[in-house]
Amino acid sequence: MKYVFLLLTLIISSGGFGFSLAEVKGFEGGFPKGTGLDKFRIGNLGKKSNADQETQYDQSEEESSNMGNQEIQHDQSKDTSFYNQKANESSGSSKIRFRGLSGTYSSDSQEVTSSTGTIIWGKWGIGQSVFKLKTSISGDTYDIENTLIEISYTLGDEFTLTLGGRSVSNGKLTITSSDSEIYNSSNVEGSGYFSILGIEFGIFEILAGFQYTSYVFTEIKPEPIPSGWRSFKDSGGIYVTGIGLAF
Repeated sequence: MKYVFLLLTLIISSGGFGFSLAEVKGFEGGFPKGTGLDKFRIGNLGKKSNADQETQYDQSEEESSNMGNQEIQHDQSKDTSFYNQKANESSGSSKIRFRGLSGTYSSDSQEVTSSTGTIIWGKWGIGQSVFKLKTSISGDTYDIENTLIEISYTLGDEFTLTLGGRSVSNGKLTITSSDSEIYNSSNVEGSGYFSILGIEFGIFEILAGFQYTSYVFTEIKPEPIPSGWRSFKDSGGIYVTGIGLAF
């Protein structure tokens, strides 16, 4: 009986040790074969490492996709800026401007005035000026009024430089002699040039420039006319300022 009890104790002890060993080794990948517990193997750790690799691969794909999206967005921003630039250039070149300028000059012997109205569509413009001069020479008084047609070309958008030419379309000369005799002429030829600087403030423009004109009157009547009055020729320039509207 004593030996039987000792034998059972050894068997039980050896079986408990084998189970505990199986539990320790089970965390390394499963229970050892031959214990009867190998069919309860804990899952394959290799699958976890494969899952991590798949996750990393997916992330790399997402990163490459995001980089592609960023490149597309970058290209779209370039296209947008290009189209915006073209739109700004187009809007700047299609502006309509209405301008009014005037200038005066006076001295002891003469008074000069000039008034100009201009419309500009895009770059090209057309305008009309009225030039008036009253002067005295050797006791004779000269009254002159000329109308000029102007063609211009404008550079810039918010800061502009307008260059142009002008031609006298019609005019009138009245001479009052020292003897109170009156002589007239409407046969006039002349031309000139001008330049205008402009700065925009909203829809308004501040303008400043210079106008130059050379002209000659012929066929002064009535006859006979005093000696030296066969023609009247004059030239000169005047500074002008003004305001405008730009749409």
